[in-house]
Amino acid sequence: MSAGLGLRPAQAVDPDAARRQAQHILSDRKFRPSSTPRPLRGPLRWLGDRLESIFGPLGRLLSHIPWWSWWVILAGVIGVIVWVIVRARRRIATRAKSGKPARRALDIDEDEDPDALEREADAAERDGDLARALRLRFRAGLLRLGDRGAIRYRPSVTTGEVRRALASERFDDLAGTFEAVTYGGRTADRPDVDDARREWPRLLEETGRR
Repeated sequence: MSAGLGLRPAQAVDPDAARRQAQHILSDRKFRPSSTPRPLRGPLRWLGDRLESIFGPLGRLLSHIPWWSWWVILAGVIGVIVWVIVRARRRIATRAKSGKPARRALDIDEDEDPDALEREADAAERDGDLARALRLRFRAGLLRLGDRGAIRYRPSVTTGEVRRALASERFDDLAGTFEAVTYGGRTADRPDVDDARREWPRLLEETGRR
């Protein structure tokens, strides 16, 4: 009956041939994932190996330390920090109590002549010693303030006391320059000396009108 219908008998399939054909088909690029290049794979792998070689032994070593030892270490670190802070504050307090008043004391001789001091200041200017000229003119100005009764002068008077007594912005500027040069180590410039020569007579006139 099959012959009458025109059907062909099924052919036998060779398993090896079918396997080879399937492998050939699957080897096509459309069936393979794209191998996108990863340029950082090598450097990152190298960095990871180096970190492991450095921190790996350290981590294993620290893992053997008892947990309570970390609290002891932390307490020791805090103790050192507190000790440093306390020492620094004591040092600052000691300087404030002992060093600052002595540093700001002017130690001017009451018998000094302000006119002679200003002549010395002029000579110092000619010699180029501007810091000395500034100091001499400041001392002469304080002596004149004391002679006029504008301040209660004494050899150990400080610029802070004179500031409070005068309450003058002009004197504050003169004293600020004097302290920066005498105590702060700033170099005296020609404008500093010119200001002192110009402003001291104005200050004396200003205090004389009070």
